[in-house]
Amino acid sequence: MEFHDIGTIVWILRKCPWWVPDFTVEAHLPRLRELDAQLRRGEPFVAHSTRHLIVARKPD
Repeated sequence: MEFHDIGTIVWILRKCPWWVPDFTVEAHLPRLRELDAQLRRGEPFVAHSTRHLIVARKPD
């Protein structure tokens, strides 16, 4: 995922608690300010995710 706006990053982190459990803006304010400065320079924040395919079979 590619983010271009700090508000979107905050919204996603609040809606997807498995990324950063117990996320609050106050707890992460210094890093959020750094990300905001990066985004304002035109450098997007890119998040990579991994997916796993698990095939489960019932024993015969």
